[in-house]
Amino acid sequence: MRTEDITNVTRHRAHLRAHLQQVRQTGRPMFITNKRGETEAVLIGPETYDRIMEEVELSRSLSMIDRSMEQVTGGRGKDLRQAVKDIADELGIELNP
Repeated sequence: MRTEDITNVTRHRAHLRAHLQQVRQTGRPMFITNKRGETEAVLIGPETYDRIMEEVELSRSLSMIDRSMEQVTGGRGKDLRQAVKDIADELGIELNP
């Protein structure tokens, strides 16, 4: 983190357009602090946000796969046909035999 990537709320309010341009050009986040110097918010560009969200979604998916594998190897899995029937029953859908 560089010192030019830190600003306080008052300065940020006065220089919003310039800060947006800086974040867009550098790709680095801008940390916005309060009077005590504590970070109140972080300004990031949309590309950075999208990349972070993609990584979060991938992490969640991998975590779900890990949990599923633990359930299957632990004998807590369910036959596919029975699982589909249970879901259909829960949703009130009649399956054709």
